[in-house]
Amino acid sequence: MKVLFISDFILAKEQGAKQSTIAHYDTLKDIFGINNVDVVALNSRYKSADNNIKYLENERTKIQKLISIIERVPFLISREGVQAISGLCKKNNYSLVFIDHSIYGDIVKLIKERFHIPVVAYFHGIMQYQNIEYKKHAKTSILYFLPCGNMKRNETRTIKYADKCLILNDRDNENLFNYYGVKSDTMLPVYYPDTAKIEKKTAEKKFKLLFVGGYFWPNVHGITWFCENVMPELTEDIELSIVGNGMDQLREKLQTNHIHVMGRVDSLDNFYNDADVVVGPIFEGEGMKTKTCEALMYGKLYLGTEEALNGYTGLDQYRCDTKEEFIQRITELKNSHTNKYHQEMRDLYEEYYSPAMAKYTLMKLFSELKL
Repeated sequence: MKVLFISDFILAKEQGAKQSTIAHYDTLKDIFGINNVDVVALNSRYKSADNNIKYLENERTKIQKLISIIERVPFLISREGVQAISGLCKKNNYSLVFIDHSIYGDIVKLIKERFHIPVVAYFHGIMQYQNIEYKKHAKTSILYFLPCGNMKRNETRTIKYADKCLILNDRDNENLFNYYGVKSDTMLPVYYPDTAKIEKKTAEKKFKLLFVGGYFWPNVHGITWFCENVMPELTEDIELSIVGNGMDQLREKLQTNHIHVMGRVDSLDNFYNDADVVVGPIFEGEGMKTKTCEALMYGKLYLGTEEALNGYTGLDQYRCDTKEEFIQRITELKNSHTNKYHQEMRDLYEEYYSPAMAKYTLMKLFSELKL
């Protein structure tokens, strides 16, 4: 049984969506066999030695995206790319196409009408909602309406033609209904392959906080707020490390004797293992935050806002939405001299946000499609 996996995140820059995409790819290989999942990598920034990649299209320039929009194909793929996908479907006897984004409805329609193959589409979020929110918080060009319109048309077609639409959580399902008048009956939350090298360390003299996240506007806004409002109110034996791709751009603004801005690092193991508490002061966005899942994988206590915890089970007691709540909970945890590793957090990961959970969910879905 052969599967075609289509993604524009699998060879993209480091980000939460890429981690989710890789997890989906690994689960499909686990279910169908490592050599039975062919890959189409779109908008690809990096090369890969993966022999399963049957078609790769490099990262698109603004001009190339505009040409695709004019040609009425999804803007992160060329007309030649669409033809290549069609050729793969014609050549191979695929039992399933898994499209790891909601913005390829034209391709979903083509596959369904021409080849009659079951299609599962994964929604990393509701793009119509994301685009509206993005325009509120970031400077956009006068032509931004073009990719927005392209994504809306394609998302509409994905909903119409895909056999199953996988949604992250209840909030995304509500946004799906608000913008398109439908709901999905299948949810697949964020999950992570278990890559953590855990050291079960005990408390030290210094109490260490950790924030992990790339240079993206909700992360920048959230951690800047935390540094300006929470850190000055904490005792001097509490320090914060900020780690994430591009976050070194905040070093001049945020770094102090108690705040260390690291930027991108080769491995997060030491940072997570050394942390007493991971913080998630995220106030904007949608979907589920992959770094919340990552912290649970390492068995870490996670203090996060309603946004950072959205979609997660068993973390309500760790919710902090105000300056005062963060200060109080951090101080309480510091004074309790707790261990750095917490098995109950690790247990949440294993039960709800691990590959085993995903495999069970997807196998149930595939049985409904009679695969």
